[in-house]
Amino acid sequence: MSRETLHESMLRPDFYPSEEGPVEFVETHVSRLYFTRRHVYKVKKPVDFGFLDFTTLERRRFFCEEEVRLNRRFAPGVYLGVVEIRRRGERFEMGDGGEIAEYAVRMERLPADRMLDRRMAENDPQLPEQIAKTGRRIAELHRGSAVCRNDGGWSNLDVVRLNWRENFAQTLPFCGSTLDARTQQICSRYVERFLEANAPLIARREEEGWVRDGHGDLHAEHICLTDPVKIYDCIEFNRRFRIGDIAADLAFVLMDLDLRGRADLSSGLLRAYDAVLGRDAERDILLPFYKIYRTWVRGKVESFLSADENAVAQTRASAAERAGRHFALALGYLCPPVVVLTCGLMGTGKSTVGGALATALGASMLRSDAVRKELAGAEAATGAGASFGEGIYSEAFNRRTYDRLLESALQEADRGRSVVVDASFGRRRERERFLEEMRVVGVNAVVVHLQCDRALALERLDRRRAEGTDPSDGRRELYDRQAATFEAPGEETIQVDTALSVNYNVQLVLVEIIEGRSQEPGAGSQEKNGLEG
Repeated sequence: MSRETLHESMLRPDFYPSEEGPVEFVETHVSRLYFTRRHVYKVKKPVDFGFLDFTTLERRRFFCEEEVRLNRRFAPGVYLGVVEIRRRGERFEMGDGGEIAEYAVRMERLPADRMLDRRMAENDPQLPEQIAKTGRRIAELHRGSAVCRNDGGWSNLDVVRLNWRENFAQTLPFCGSTLDARTQQICSRYVERFLEANAPLIARREEEGWVRDGHGDLHAEHICLTDPVKIYDCIEFNRRFRIGDIAADLAFVLMDLDLRGRADLSSGLLRAYDAVLGRDAERDILLPFYKIYRTWVRGKVESFLSADENAVAQTRASAAERAGRHFALALGYLCPPVVVLTCGLMGTGKSTVGGALATALGASMLRSDAVRKELAGAEAATGAGASFGEGIYSEAFNRRTYDRLLESALQEADRGRSVVVDASFGRRRERERFLEEMRVVGVNAVVVHLQCDRALALERLDRRRAEGTDPSDGRRELYDRQAATFEAPGEETIQVDTALSVNYNVQLVLVEIIEGRSQEPGAGSQEKNGLEG
């Protein structure tokens, strides 16, 4: 069977009896999905990743049936059954007659505008309420899930160890592409230490019945905010990825909300979940560990797709970008609270890298451009036409801006939160003032010097100017004047070449922060890494 011929057939509306076109298509590392107006048809790829084997038609049939059976627990009325795809000569059709060539899971198409990832992208003002409803729904599902002990003769602790060994072995080939080798080394050391310290806790929770037959792939793209909330696409292909401590299931969705820059929603979902099942202090020790596990798995899966030669180039590139963000988040969970000062000329990517760092760290981001405009009030409207060093960019106004940034950064650091201060920090005295103030209050702070060649910076400035969506007034004609007065920091700072990918640079910065400390990664941040056990 030619899989590409089948694919082309399934893209045609007349392939589907009693359906209306057009047909939309989505591809993952293991499946191809075809969307008609009312239904979704999911075909499994004949792939073998070790933890998953769909290489025979019989295995694909079996796991299609398992997918329907298991997902009906979380999304009643959505999973309709398994359909046969038959070959008649050179044609592929659904229905009776002809040789069975493939199987597909048939589902009701859920409303796209109610998907959690869509509501988040559109910043729906009702999200806090919807997230609370989702947290309660997940808690109810966990409460009703089957308890599993020594599933298949394996303890949960043994399964967790096996899953991590497999993860690190399978991400090793991506070191140098989606993953920095030091990121893997740091996370591997952390996992080894955590499991050694918390093995008794993991074993005890299994005995107490907290290991259950759960979902295994619980993130925003699999949650539809209908009434009731529908959760779909659970793991069917490998029991050890689905059966585990409910903390591992819960950590997945919390991690995904963190990755999307919505730590507030992550906290809100956890509060709603605890309102149903009760606060569990021992589970809270495990949550950061399982968040790292979940983001590592997602990084691995996206890396697989980025290397799939049969996927289109844009799909591979997007997957590589998502993989890098997931691996960066794993490092972010291991970082102690830190204040990061960006430093660099206009157009070097300070806000882009700073924003990605803030997401990985769960940090507040303070932008000098926004603070400057806030202080200026009505004057902000004339800022774009101000000459270099004049108006709201005069020395006096610069001082006011940096004073406010420092005040806000100290307030955030006092709450134990990481902060990214996005400013040029082109004067040595301003950098030293911030660093000294942080030393006085005992807060770790670093300077990240972002650089790129002049041509690239000017291209970025032109593009940003044309888009007109950024608060910065930086523009081509000011670049050389700023460069002439810029006091570059020394080698003691973290040096970043922003011609490289954003996520590579974020991993680089976080590795430097972690390894630049005298303590092991996560030490002094027990709340984040759960090592108090």
